[in-house]
Amino acid sequence: MAITNFLYEILKISLVALTTYIVYYYYKYFTRENPLPGPFPLPFIGNTHQIFKNFAFNTGVLQSKYGDLCEYYMGSERFILLSNYDLIQKIMKPIVNGPFHNRVKDDNEGLKEIGVMNIGTVFNNDYNDWQYYRKFFTKVLMSPSFVKHSVTAINNSFSEIEQYWDKLGEDTVFEFNRWMNLYFFDIIFITTTSDPAYALLNYYNQITPNEKSPVPKGILTESDLFIKSVDAYGNSLVYFFQIPRIFRNFPGINRFTQHLKDRLNWLRITVDNIIKSKREEISKTPIDQKLKSDMLTMLLTVNTERDITERIADDLHDKPMSDKDVEANFVEAMAGGVETSSHSICFLVNYLENNPRVKKKMIEEIEHVLGKDLNSPFKLEDLTKLVYVDAVIKEVSRIHPIVTQSYKINSVPEVIGGYKWSKDTNFVLNYEVIQRSTSYWKDPETFNPDRFIDNPESKSKVFMFGGGMRMCPGRHLGMMGLKATLAMLYRKYDIELLGPCKEHLMQIRSCDELKVKLRKRKSLK
Repeated sequence: MAITNFLYEILKISLVALTTYIVYYYYKYFTRENPLPGPFPLPFIGNTHQIFKNFAFNTGVLQSKYGDLCEYYMGSERFILLSNYDLIQKIMKPIVNGPFHNRVKDDNEGLKEIGVMNIGTVFNNDYNDWQYYRKFFTKVLMSPSFVKHSVTAINNSFSEIEQYWDKLGEDTVFEFNRWMNLYFFDIIFITTTSDPAYALLNYYNQITPNEKSPVPKGILTESDLFIKSVDAYGNSLVYFFQIPRIFRNFPGINRFTQHLKDRLNWLRITVDNIIKSKREEISKTPIDQKLKSDMLTMLLTVNTERDITERIADDLHDKPMSDKDVEANFVEAMAGGVETSSHSICFLVNYLENNPRVKKKMIEEIEHVLGKDLNSPFKLEDLTKLVYVDAVIKEVSRIHPIVTQSYKINSVPEVIGGYKWSKDTNFVLNYEVIQRSTSYWKDPETFNPDRFIDNPESKSKVFMFGGGMRMCPGRHLGMMGLKATLAMLYRKYDIELLGPCKEHLMQIRSCDELKVKLRKRKSLK
């Protein structure tokens, strides 16, 4: 009887607590400032069940139903969705330490749980630290030695993938999305460390098990785990930022939550070992011998006697970076570079193969700029001449963006859309809808790269690398990789699509399947 009474009291207390929470939740909802159109939220989960389905996250459906200025909830957090260029202009202004600098609130529990708040650049709300890291990336990625290092990595990686494709033959059905993911992983890893990742080699060995690998199996296994963990890192940023804790810990879903956390822990341990190894390499390099030009070497030597970044010290940052800071910036560079580049190439190929007129015009430009020798490596100066290739990349990014939206919060009260918003309001900039709006684009649903040739200024309305002060610092390197890869690919191969491009959308749009056949082109006469 005593146990029964105890359980009954527990049940009563739980029901009272639940009722109190629900009443408070809807009190806050019905008394919110500036009520906007949007779906009606549920306690605990908000509108998660409506816009996060089958591990795909899509707010585009909200704009079509509720308009350019609407709202939605994730748990108890309210988000204001802006789907009009006029609505985001104020937010996108590149103002130093401006009111819309931060992406998230300092108390975001999900990002704190996985240890990515206020470190690195992506979710760093400390403006001085963010500016320091940003300055580092800007100097490193634009330095002649690093650019030369990157050009070599791209040429070498394409030569490697070409060898594997030639061995497999023209009758092979290639999972192009998989090959591109590993190709860019190899490029980014070698530009950041000067060491091989063996991503392409490992995949080739998996699909040709009878061939003996020149690299030990243990190294290839770790390479595979590293690739999967970097991918998990990118998924974790969206998942822990957007999905409420109660949803993440729900039975069944909590296993996926723990899987992501386990992958992140493994990744950090592995990166720490890479950092230790690089520190040892630097210490053993004679002082009169030039250090390697990879990003990790620059991260570890900044503000030291061996600094090769032209010194970026300021009044607050005159010491070398800690291993924790190096780790955060290293992982961000890996995750950001691989995912966006590999998915972009897949969507570029898909659009080009479905638009033969555009493809023909692009190939003509590539042949004119790079010449008749199909085996000659590209030079950096060649890429600046590929104007139409650049326009093709911009147009695919406009009509089918990888990054479909970004987040901002205001540090002081601000007026947006005719409403005055309190400090720490969550704004979502809906790039995909804006880039397809008839208000700013002629025939926006038509794939037409010529629009960027006829009107070069229109490039400023494509948010391929974000905008404002938070614009991706690696954008020039990213464009170099895309242009070079696209040029070498279509210079050397005829591509046949073997079915539709399959994709899903979370924070970024991902290509899940693109099957092709590749036929070597004959030398130009």
